[in-house]
Amino acid sequence: MGTHKMSFLSEAELDAVHRASMEILEKTGISVGSREALDILKRSGAKVDYENEMAWIPPNLVEEALKRAPRQIKYCGRNPKNDFVLNTGKPHFCADGGYPFVYDLETGERKYSTKKDLAVNTVIADYLDHVDLIWLLGGCGDVPDPLLHVYNMYTTMKNTEKHFEGDSTNAMEAGYQIEIASAIAGGREELKARPIFSMVICVISPLRFDKGMTEAGLKLAEAGVPLVIYPMPMAGVSAPVSLAGTMAVSNAEFLGGLVIYQFASSGAPIVYAADTGTADFRTGAGIHSPEAILMNLGLEQLARFYDLPRETGNMGTGSKILDAQSGYEKAIGLIPSLMNAPDILLGLGALESCRITCPESLVIDNEIIDYALRYIRGIEVNKNTLAVDVIHGVGPRGNYLGEKHTVEHYKERWESRIADISAFETWEKQGSKPLHTVAGEKVEQILATHKPEPFSGAVEEELTYILKKAETEKESFTDRS
Repeated sequence: MGTHKMSFLSEAELDAVHRASMEILEKTGISVGSREALDILKRSGAKVDYENEMAWIPPNLVEEALKRAPRQIKYCGRNPKNDFVLNTGKPHFCADGGYPFVYDLETGERKYSTKKDLAVNTVIADYLDHVDLIWLLGGCGDVPDPLLHVYNMYTTMKNTEKHFEGDSTNAMEAGYQIEIASAIAGGREELKARPIFSMVICVISPLRFDKGMTEAGLKLAEAGVPLVIYPMPMAGVSAPVSLAGTMAVSNAEFLGGLVIYQFASSGAPIVYAADTGTADFRTGAGIHSPEAILMNLGLEQLARFYDLPRETGNMGTGSKILDAQSGYEKAIGLIPSLMNAPDILLGLGALESCRITCPESLVIDNEIIDYALRYIRGIEVNKNTLAVDVIHGVGPRGNYLGEKHTVEHYKERWESRIADISAFETWEKQGSKPLHTVAGEKVEQILATHKPEPFSGAVEEELTYILKKAETEKESFTDRS
């Protein structure tokens, strides 16, 4: 028995995408809004045009950056029991419902998220066994905009003992995020040794590295914080309509970022993100589609080709509510991704293309993952599982319920946690509850009983000081051009 693996692109096709990306970097170039990053590229041997904010990266710089990047990265939680290592063959799952909306637990209404909503959703995710790390499950929409990501980080880390993945949009913001994490970890060296957070650094497709996020990434890389370089090209809009062309752009964007950060801080921990999209040309909206899943699978395979840690967003859905669409879109994206040897899969708790967090979806998605993990584990075939001696002993017209072999192995069968598999009459007697109602009851139970370990008094005092200091400097957080 072994986890089934699938390949979606041949080695020749992977090489073709790689070569196309190298040509894009060398001939088309990338737009870089940061003078600091342009200086790094120029010193490294890239051709740079400061006036037009352009850089052209030759293949030898990409090859050197790939050599410098670590093959494995340790992600740590506040509690060491939640630590894990990327690129070991084991999948991990990220709860990342999205922003700016949430479904209110009491009223069910769609509304803008607040600190309280983010805290509540984070506690739910902290409880769930298949959640290994948490991005954003809402957001602090009730704080001044310049402080959004600082408060998102503080609020999330206060309510989980698991690894936090966040967003940073400028260097000053990143500095405060490093301060917050250092206070929690026990110091900057302790944070570098046990990175309890990672940061998503987005590329603006096509091929644009803006000043704010790029310089945030430079500061974070210097501190040893893992960076998730996150291109999000949309086929036909910010990348060619052809799937291979979009993959080439996405890969070029990742490699461009890799060069910047490896030549700034050699050995910086970098994660390869794949989260492409397609457009509905009738409306212009980005949609979840088979094509998006296929592109992400191909890019994930390309990250394996580079032997880099990786994450992908194939558990998303365009559905606005918990319905059949949300279930089948998440499952259809999840299963082939699991068979593609991922490191991190995103999407738990997300609806509406990651624009809204749904608490009940967190619980349902956790069960979908549990089901899928059993599926990909496959079937164990050996003398004991073939059970020929047991079959001989029971014989024709016999019954296996009382057999020792059954007692020894029946618990290996997958069992649902919230999905109802009882007879109709039993289900009816128990209230004829739909799945989202059962999930809602589980959410209530979690919130009534699960309490993540709070910060110590000394840590909370230091964090309060950091947040007050950030308040006084919030107007300087806005350099995101």
